[in-house]
Amino acid sequence: MKALALFLLFLPALAPAGEPKPSIEITDRYGAPLRAYSGSASDAACVPVKLDQVSPWLVLATVAAEDKRFFLHPGVDFRSVARAAWQNSRGGRTVSGASTITQQLARALEPHPRSFSGKLYEMFSALRLETKHSKEEILEGYFNGVSYGPLLTGAEAASEEYFGLPAKDLSLAQAALLAGLPKSPVNYDPRRNPKAAFARQRLILRRLLDLGLADEESYRRALAEKVSVREKEKHFEAPQFCDYALKRSGAGKIKTTLDLRAQRAAAGALRNRLAALGSSHHITNGAALVIDNATGGILAWAGSNDFFDEVNAGQVDGVTALRQPGSALKPFLYALAFSKGARPSDLIEDAPLYAAGGHAPLNYDKTFHGQVRLREALACSYNVPAVRTAEKYGVPAFLAKLKDFGLGSLTKPAGFYGEGLALGNGEVTLLELVNAYAALARGGIWLPARFEMESPAAPPRRAIGRSEAYLITNILSDNSARAPAFGVNSVFNLPFDFAAKTGTTKDYRDNWAVGYTPEWTAGVWVGNFDGSPMRKVSGITGAGPALKELALELEKLYGSTPFRRPPGIRTVKVCPVSGLPPSSFCPASMDEVFSAANLPSGQCAEHTPAAERAPVPAAVKFSVKFPAEGDIFRIDPQTPLAAQAVFLKAAGAEGEITWTMDGAELPEKGESVSWALVPGPHKVFFTAARNGRSSSSKPARFTVIK
Repeated sequence: MKALALFLLFLPALAPAGEPKPSIEITDRYGAPLRAYSGSASDAACVPVKLDQVSPWLVLATVAAEDKRFFLHPGVDFRSVARAAWQNSRGGRTVSGASTITQQLARALEPHPRSFSGKLYEMFSALRLETKHSKEEILEGYFNGVSYGPLLTGAEAASEEYFGLPAKDLSLAQAALLAGLPKSPVNYDPRRNPKAAFARQRLILRRLLDLGLADEESYRRALAEKVSVREKEKHFEAPQFCDYALKRSGAGKIKTTLDLRAQRAAAGALRNRLAALGSSHHITNGAALVIDNATGGILAWAGSNDFFDEVNAGQVDGVTALRQPGSALKPFLYALAFSKGARPSDLIEDAPLYAAGGHAPLNYDKTFHGQVRLREALACSYNVPAVRTAEKYGVPAFLAKLKDFGLGSLTKPAGFYGEGLALGNGEVTLLELVNAYAALARGGIWLPARFEMESPAAPPRRAIGRSEAYLITNILSDNSARAPAFGVNSVFNLPFDFAAKTGTTKDYRDNWAVGYTPEWTAGVWVGNFDGSPMRKVSGITGAGPALKELALELEKLYGSTPFRRPPGIRTVKVCPVSGLPPSSFCPASMDEVFSAANLPSGQCAEHTPAAERAPVPAAVKFSVKFPAEGDIFRIDPQTPLAAQAVFLKAAGAEGEITWTMDGAELPEKGESVSWALVPGPHKVFFTAARNGRSSSSKPARFTVIK
């Protein structure tokens, strides 16, 4: 004993012993487990437990299988070492080993080559572990740190994996099967090699009987028990999010902001949409993210459709991958415009445009719409007005505003992107984009996204004024404004206030949909991680339905409230043609919202006071009575198209009345004529001829949608 004491005294200088490294467990905000990592650098699943949470049968079976003198030796069983050395020398090869439970734990904590020097280091580490820890602590470390299979560390994780039970509930037969795995997790894998695994189980049961650790009756019951091993479950919750959290947090238990209910809703919505699109559209993957607006906490993070899908790169994280956002950047461009004095009612030309470098932007519908209001330009996501707006206010100012909203991945200078930045030709992440929209939902306040419940709150910053943020929200939640492009019953026409925007790149490589309520913000991306293009899928048909499904589930979970109008916003009636205050010369009026500091003023040319106008013949004071300016008609899919028409009506006209629709004269004449519905934007006016004179009415613009 004196020799052993001297040996242990000098042991620290010979071999620094490893300490049991704590496992890392990641949970959602309510403590529900998401994923666990072992204390080693491996990525193995590990659920740490106390020794009293391990079945006594597993303790006894492990001792019988691995180290029958565990409670008698100081960490190294010198009798077994001598026996093994003698047997191996006689056989000329390795016939038996002599590793104790403590040595196996030391090897798990600090792996070393299976060489003579490695074995010595392992023995020294085991001896030191026993000087600092009790036998119970050694066993607890063993049951938490030893491998029971590929990517499977610890008895609790193994018990859940193979039997669907906590380790404390293992029967003797199950415990004996599990206790046989650490010797060779691959060779004794009960799924791959059931014959070898159950042969070792029977051997361990016999050892338990021979050592007096189990009685005859327990032994017979265990032999007779039919042990069922579960099919491998490859699913685990929010894998990419857990990797993200692990890289940014320390060891121990990480309580995240994730809500497992929202996570499953996001993953389900993504999975359902991709299944519905099928292979015909060549969309193989997607990602979804949900953020709590009040705190910036991440509620759901689906990085891909299937983490284990090797063919479609399922382990790529679509939430942090850089992709082009397309039209999803336009709200921030118009927010900049509003901060510079623009108004939702302002008119902007949607006509052929040749931008710098000879680029000629086209709208998604390949048509031009003439003069449109900024409200309509954003809601319908017209491209030409967006490029004109970027030209007017400057790409450098737009790029700076995007960075105010946290889109830090746009690292190139403004000249690199040009006016194409208005159409999303830069690259951002879904995390950045959704968090930028969350700033709009907060009234222009940007917060960094948070993943950990206990992390200190970061200081907020104002990205845009409260009034400007509200104007953008009001437009993005205006179902009537987007109807000409997306229809009155688009996927964003939800039974609660919901502001949403889509984005699709020109080559169909990226497809986005982002939406928010005052409480939460959600975003979906679909596409292919290999960069290959989809087949003719827009945001409203690709990512949009997934966002709708997710939004409906989030509303059930968290509820939603109407968007609150901030002080300084006023509703004013304007002429839908000019965007200016109406007068007797404007055929209709409409409500529009403005910042109180930037109300419309002035009049159209036709609104010049009578005292300043030249006399106007009475014949020109007539107008198109129906349809009214800005009217929208919807084709009923249940009614034959030939039976659907509107009656054009003239007011204040006399004589022969001829109607002109979209530049073509209609064959029918008269004060009221029938016109069959044709989808698209239209312009109609009439000409009245009397006494050799003819006069034309002011045109009325209206839209027919499917």
